[in-house]
Amino acid sequence: MTSKLRIRIGDVEIDCEGSEEFLKEELPVLLKTTMELHNAAGGSAAPKNEANKGGSSGAKGTVGSMTTGSIAAKLGAKTGPELLRAAAARLTLVSKMETFSRQQLLDEMKSAPGYYKSSYSGNLSQSFKGALASNILTEVATDTFALTAPARAELENKLVNS
Repeated sequence: MTSKLRIRIGDVEIDCEGSEEFLKEELPVLLKTTMELHNAAGGSAAPKNEANKGGSSGAKGTVGSMTTGSIAAKLGAKTGPELLRAAAARLTLVSKMETFSRQQLLDEMKSAPGYYKSSYSGNLSQSFKGALASNILTEVATDTFALTAPARAELENKLVNS
């Protein structure tokens, strides 16, 4: 299956077309190289017409429209627990959800077909146990989870500054 992707970083725009496997393996390298070129040229991530609107140019401008797949790429996700973390980051930082259910997290993981494997669904309980034990997620009510404050800050920092 062929996928198409258009990425715009400031004035730099890239169109890609290829197999999902190609995009999964090569896109993180392409994104990193594009950002390095953009930063070396002294560019800002904000488009010219938005660069001087005032306010913070932090996570809202950078994380605001990322998909679970793009977050997984930035984080280098290769496992179910890493994709779970990317999905939680998207729900929290992009969708602005303070809490979410197990099903919402699974659905968000599935929204990144380049990263999601059906075995992740079967191993979801183990992924949740690991995320809870490593203080990435907290269970705020039965089957209702939230990203912990330290995990949120770490993810926000990685996504904005990487």
